[in-house]
Parts: sequence; structure tokens; C-alpha cells
Amino acid sequence: MDRTRRLLASALPAALALSPALGRAQAWPTRPIRLILPFGPGSGTDTLARTLVEPMSRALKQNFVIEHRPGANTAIACAMVAKAAPDGYTLGLLTNSGLAANPGGMIDNPGYDVAKELVFASLVASVNYVLLTAPGIPGRTVREVIDHVKANPGKLSYASGNTGGISYMGHLARTQGLNIAHVQYKSTPPALVDLAAGHVQLMVSDVPAALPMIRGGRVQVVAVPWPTRHPLLPDTPTYAEQGVPTPPDFSGWWMLTAPAGTPTEILDRLNAEAGTALRSAEVRAALNRAGLVPIPSTRDEALRYQRDQLQIWGRMIKELDLKI
Repeated sequence: MDRTRRLLASALPAALALSPALGRAQAWPTRPIRLILPFGPGSGTDTLARTLVEPMSRALKQNFVIEHRPGANTAIACAMVAKAAPDGYTLGLLTNSGLAANPGGMIDNPGYDVAKELVFASLVASVNYVLLTAPGIPGRTVREVIDHVKANPGKLSYASGNTGGISYMGHLARTQGLNIAHVQYKSTPPALVDLAAGHVQLMVSDVPAALPMIRGGRVQVVAVPWPTRHPLLPDTPTYAEQGVPTPPDFSGWWMLTAPAGTPTEILDRLNAEAGTALRSAEVRAALNRAGLVPIPSTRDEALRYQRDQLQIWGRMIKELDLKI
């Protein structure tokens, strides 16, 4: 009996020390959750976030407060998440730009350490891209657009609003020997507005952000840089169908991300609720209509995917000289 009392007495201080942290994790969430987005309103990220948080808010019985923090090829948003308190109340819906391209060498000193300062609750979705031109630009095929740029060396420009846009157009310019200026935007929607107005002449955009402009006839659609046609653009041919080699896979993806040190119980709950939402028929249909592919995952799968993508992007950035 005395030995039992001594063991209980020695264990009590440790249990009391752990109890506040355990209590916080078990009670979470007790207030609204801040969700940092690396792109602006109207972007594919914004569409995805608003679709995802509706069912997650119902399940968690708390609102998500969305904050748009575009800029620096998503490094601003990534750093905000990395430096936040690891309590489950600041999350990020971050992309390949910040989780693979930036740490892979696309920008110098991104301001955060993806391996040490961020953890991943779940993969969320992926997206493909489309080559567009401003109204009135000659050329309806990739080859004709290339010929037009070559006939006007140094006179034209292309816009980008995210890493995929930078990479696909950078690859085309480099492999085809194009003398064309690059105008980088903080987010895709303002780049598309300038494309429609003719302030820039070319752009590779993610499909969700471009769809309203395409359907409204405000930009010209040329081709998709993918081996197969996009289901939402069935009449738009691929590069290969137009006689231009298919570029490397620069497709975009998103992860639900938290600061390192966030309790495992919270990460597991986020993974479970995100997975439930992404597997629901309602959410899948909404994302597919927007040109997004839901890809729920386990936490381990998300971590492995990020590490694999970091290696791939690092290699492509070096080979294609895609550094910003």
C-alpha cells in the first residue's frame, strides 16, 4: 500500500503538468479558427477554402476566419503560419509554391523552414492549367503563339499569379527560345484582369481562376499543358495535339498546414474532418465543377508527398533555371 501511495505521489506532479496541454487539445476548438490563404479573393485557393470550411465548420462547431495574405510567391502566408502559436487556431491552406518550389530554390531566403516549422494535416486538392492570350493576339495554337512572340522579340509580356503559371510559361519561353518579359502578380485574378485588358499578352493560369474569364469570352484559350484534355475544357486541345511537347508536370496542389508543435490530437481531428468533407458527394461535385480534384490523405501520406514534391521541384527549378 505504501509503495502504491509513493508511486501515485511521484506521478501526480507530472500528470498535473501535462493536464493543461491535454485539456486544451481535448477542448479544441473553443473559438474561431484562422485560415491563412496565400492568394487573393477569387483565386482557386479561395474557392477551395470556402468549399472546404463550410462542412468542417459544421463538424467542429466553430467558424473559420479566412485571411488572404498574397505575395512573395506565397512566402508571406507560409511564414505567417510557421511563426504562429501551435495551438490549432492558425492554419494555412498552402500550396506547392510555398511547400515545394520556394524551399526547392525558386526564391532566396523564403523566411520559414518548411521542414522544421510546418506540419501537415492533410492533402486537400490538385489543379491543372491552361494557356491563354489577350483578346486580339494572333494565333489559335501553341505553335502560332510561339511564332507571334518570335516575330516580336522583346515587345510582349506574360503574366503569372502562382508557381504553376511561372513554371509553365518559363518552361515554354526557355525551351522555345522566346524573348518575352515576365510580369509577376501576387495572385492570379488581377493578372487575368490585366490579360483581358491587353496590358499583358500571354498567361498560363490555373483552370478554376480562369473559368469565369473563359466562359465570358474575355480571354482567348489556346491549349492545356497536360497529356490529356481538361474535363471542363473538352474542346481545348493539348500541347501535344498541336505539335508541341508536353512540359513537365507543374500542376498545383494544396495542403492543410499548421505550425510545428501543434498537438497531435488536433492534427488528427483536422485530418479526419477534412477527409470526411473531401469524400462527401457534395464537396466533390462542387470542387469538380470548379476544376479541382479532391485528394484526401493520411497525415503520413501528406508528409511523404511534400518531401517527394520538394525533391521534384528542386530538380526542375535547377534544370530549367526557374529561380525568381
